[in-house]
Amino acid sequence: MLSRVRTQLEVATLYQQVGQSEERYALAFAASNDGLWDWDIETGDVFYSSRWRDMMGMDEDESMDSIEHWFDRVHPDDVESLRQAVYKHLIDQDATINHEYRALFADGQYRWMLCHARALFSRNGKAKRMTASQSDISATKVFDPITGLPNSVVFMDRLNRVCGHCERSDKINFALISMSLDNREKITSVIGSAGFDKLSTEITERLSALLSADEHLKQSERETMLSFSSDQRYMLLIEDVEDHTSNVLKLADRLQQMFVQPFMIFGETVHCTLSMGVCIPSEPGQSADELTSDCLTAERIARRDGSKISIYDSVTHGKAIDRLHLENELRTGISNNELRSFYQPIVSLADGGSRVGSESLVRWQHPERGLLSPYYFIEMAEEAGLIGDIDDWIFRETCRQHKLCANSEESVSAFVSVNVSVKHLDSAWVERIKTVIQEYAMPPESIHLEITESIFMGDIETTIRLLNELVDLGISFAIDDFGTGYSSFSYLSRLPASYLKIDKAFVDDLTTDLKAEHLVRNIIDMGHGLGMKIIAEGIELKEQAEALTAMGCDYGQGYYFGRPAPAP
Repeated sequence: MLSRVRTQLEVATLYQQVGQSEERYALAFAASNDGLWDWDIETGDVFYSSRWRDMMGMDEDESMDSIEHWFDRVHPDDVESLRQAVYKHLIDQDATINHEYRALFADGQYRWMLCHARALFSRNGKAKRMTASQSDISATKVFDPITGLPNSVVFMDRLNRVCGHCERSDKINFALISMSLDNREKITSVIGSAGFDKLSTEITERLSALLSADEHLKQSERETMLSFSSDQRYMLLIEDVEDHTSNVLKLADRLQQMFVQPFMIFGETVHCTLSMGVCIPSEPGQSADELTSDCLTAERIARRDGSKISIYDSVTHGKAIDRLHLENELRTGISNNELRSFYQPIVSLADGGSRVGSESLVRWQHPERGLLSPYYFIEMAEEAGLIGDIDDWIFRETCRQHKLCANSEESVSAFVSVNVSVKHLDSAWVERIKTVIQEYAMPPESIHLEITESIFMGDIETTIRLLNELVDLGISFAIDDFGTGYSSFSYLSRLPASYLKIDKAFVDDLTTDLKAEHLVRNIIDMGHGLGMKIIAEGIELKEQAEALTAMGCDYGQGYYFGRPAPAP
């Protein structure tokens, strides 16, 4: 009797626990913001929660009871990888499912989802049940987290649809504007990454405010779309455009004017300028990718030419094609030994202009265009990733010619300066420098490597360590174009530089502008205070040389003392 009562009590307790468990399970389903489903693998039945159906825009009574029904709603490009992840877990208890995919909504649109799933296995290792949650992560996938603007995925989807409508209607009524900050790296070096995020937010607010207030855009039946891509570029899609070129360029000019007023970021006054590319389709059948590429080409030309706004047309297209050809020719030219080294003398101002060194300068002997100065190809080489090859060539060639002059007992200057691209200051570059020095028995004390102020934008601690490795060998460093960038005086005192070069822009106005005179004098005094020698470049007049000598400048360089010339 007692045994029977005990059994009945245990059964009642078990039912109570089961009821509480089911109640907690139901409450968890109701409270969760995720869509949940439960798959009985043995029967094949799947239960989809009400929230799951709501997320997909489905009616409660719509038939949905198998795992294949779920797969049927996944984007064709994503379904195979999702299916593999699910079925891999059925045979591997250690596997987990954390999978992103696009799911089809009832309105015909796809949204990004994240699935977390886990299977329950029997003692013999057979999968019996799988339970999963589905989260809508579209916001993180389609909106930039800093600016809150749609990202490039959303923008290209919209542009593709606009292009399709344009082709079907055989009518062009939209335009694109791409825009990005000039000197972004320099700005970031001053205000830091957090400051740049804040700057991006404030720029977005200004752009959005102007677009919302623009009277012409208000008349459009379609909303103008502003997006922000991962490469820190704003893209603007304008529909219902009448009198295309005139109105779009007027809008671009208004956007430019917004940046006349500086930004205040964490106590720093930041002056910004934008380069813009404008593209209006030339025919209805152009693709979204083609138009975007044309727009970016126009933006690059605007930045390179300093025009700030460039519209893509037949002239722009011709420039882009010419630049592409020139870039390909430069690649070939480096391999075919078409580069040439020229040398410009550096003199001692205190000793009446006696030659103490020279700067090694690169030229390109183009087979059809003749001898080209760096103006025509260095910036292009930097964009194309060829500047490292040019740096290596000019350094090796300088060392080779220095050895030839020494062996022939010709006059060899006390030192030779070679420019270095900051992007290639790494351990491998240091080893290449050492290898070339050993190969040509180049005296390290005869080498000056010129670096620009942009060196402050990188990993300064690594930079200092690498420079010191070469200084320990006897190599000297000069900071080139001083005063034209974003100087960091705290780092300037730590860099192992022996020389400071005053940029030609300051020397030009030296004898005609009192402010320029004071600035140059202060640079000389500061450099001397840091134990550096001062080199003024771009000296073209006797008066400039005399003024610099009177200020105590150590060395001079420029056409007044000699133009760049080939090696003897």
